[in-house]
Amino acid sequence: MVKQQSAGALMGAKVLSILCLLAGIWLFISPWVYGFGFGMHADAWNSWGVGAAIFVLGWARAVRPASNAGLSWLNVLLGVWTFFSPWIYSYTAHESRFMNSVAVGIIVFVFGIASGMATARGSQSAGR
Repeated sequence: MVKQQSAGALMGAKVLSILCLLAGIWLFISPWVYGFGFGMHADAWNSWGVGAAIFVLGWARAVRPASNAGLSWLNVLLGVWTFFSPWIYSYTAHESRFMNSVAVGIIVFVFGIASGMATARGSQSAGR
């Protein structure tokens, strides 16, 4: 039996995924904003790659929230990676970049979980 998700749960997942998408855009452009995107810095490439991946996953989830729940959980993992990237790439001394990565990581982590849980709750309540 296929469980239907409520319209509210799907809309919630869509909105949360759009917020992740926006965080991905910000992470992608942040190397230029903070002035480290003009060289061949590994942490800039990390921001570009992870930001693009968060954007694509958020977009795919927002377009089809009923069938792409797993994408939210991938964004959760990318949020964890983004959170820890200042230590991985050794830029904790650069306060603005450090805080940016920590904040974006937390945002993507929290909204990714909420998006994934929104459709999980929606399918549980619709199946009753």
